Amino acid sequence: MTGTQMLRDRCGDWRDMELHDLARRVFHCFQRQLEKETARHGISPGQWRFLRQLWHSNGISQHRLAEQLAISDATAAVTLRELERKGLVDRRRNAGNRREVLIVLTPQGHAIENTLLPVVDDIHRLATRNIPANEVATLENLLRRVIADLALRH
Repeated sequence: MTGTQMLRDRCGDWRDMELHDLARRVFHCFQRQLEKETARHGISPGQWRFLRQLWHSNGISQHRLAEQLAISDATAAVTLRELERKGLVDRRRNAGNRREVLIVLTPQGHAIENTLLPVVDDIHRLATRNIPANEVATLENLLRRVIADLALRH
């Protein structure tokens, strides 16, 4: 079986798909790889998204975190409880506004970044190994434009 046939078996036949189907298929292929790799470290893809966001903007409110991830506050609450239970995040009162509770990474939450980022980098390298860097950059820019155009209709 060729590499293309194996990929088709795992990710479906993509040759006649339109843009929206291709985008969905790429997402699912990435998601499957991410799920497989992060599960080895006890982290789900959803939890990965939260951790990645907190590595960039630690110490924000649950509502703001949910906004940044484009999910509901209720969904955020469930995932944050799981991350708290695993000892990766904590809730702390905002010293400047005692009514506000901030989500902060614990030392373990910071430490797992060094484990997970290389795993995700490997997935990205796998996905783009046959595409020159300039074409990857072009693809990323084109997808950002599609997202921006669709966001205008939101």
